[in-house]
Amino acid sequence: MRGALGLAIALGLAACGRGKSGAPATLAPGDSGSDSSARDDAAPSGGVELSFAAADGATITGTYWAPGDATTTGCAIFVHQLSSTRAEWAPVVERLRGHGHLYAIDLRGHGASAQGPKGWQSFELADWQAVEGDVLGAVDAMVAKGAHADCVLVGASIGSTAVLLAAAHAPTPTRGVVLLSPGLAYKGIATPDAARAVKAPVLLVHSQEKGAVDAAGALAGIWRDAGVPVEVIADPGTAHGMKIVAGDRATLDQVVAFIDALIAR
Repeated sequence: MRGALGLAIALGLAACGRGKSGAPATLAPGDSGSDSSARDDAAPSGGVELSFAAADGATITGTYWAPGDATTTGCAIFVHQLSSTRAEWAPVVERLRGHGHLYAIDLRGHGASAQGPKGWQSFELADWQAVEGDVLGAVDAMVAKGAHADCVLVGASIGSTAVLLAAAHAPTPTRGVVLLSPGLAYKGIATPDAARAVKAPVLLVHSQEKGAVDAAGALAGIWRDAGVPVEVIADPGTAHGMKIVAGDRATLDQVVAFIDALIAR
């Protein structure tokens, strides 16, 4: 897994950017605080830092990988969990590089997308609600790169809430959704109504941590009742979000295969 380790380091360096004022951005736990002056060069195999302005003016920053074939229009967007950064997606991105347009973003208030002195720790409901729009902004950024707007949306924990709402409200239906440790009301944002609006294939991954089985069962039930294709991976441990995938090769294989098949469709 040397390649994945190198990718994680590069993504982590890229996540330690500076805010609009030029002052160091607020870092999420686990960030090194390394200077970002060489972050584009550090991103492997053509990965470059890509930022866009959200609807409210916040700058959202991520790492973008172009497809190996310039005619490829498939894309996937990755949204991490609370108190993390885009670097957590390294094991998945390492396997998918070159297959399509890939974009792993730092959530607002995290990593290089940090805003305010406390970042996400000072967020209110409206701040979390704005994250849905950030995901849709990431889709627009991929369209500008030549991708089609029906990106596969991949999220972990609060990131799964964001991609689920974005999939429900996107003007162009998504090709598919991957949810790692989804919840029914993370940070006060309800997801069942959004789930009812999603008709694309869904991969849902959860562990046995408190509340995870009930949340996953409720969401999966909505899709099954509606005849929407949904695949559920139930991990026997208590890990959360991307830690489930990174800690189990078989689960990683399934997640990568699901995304890859939809990108290529």
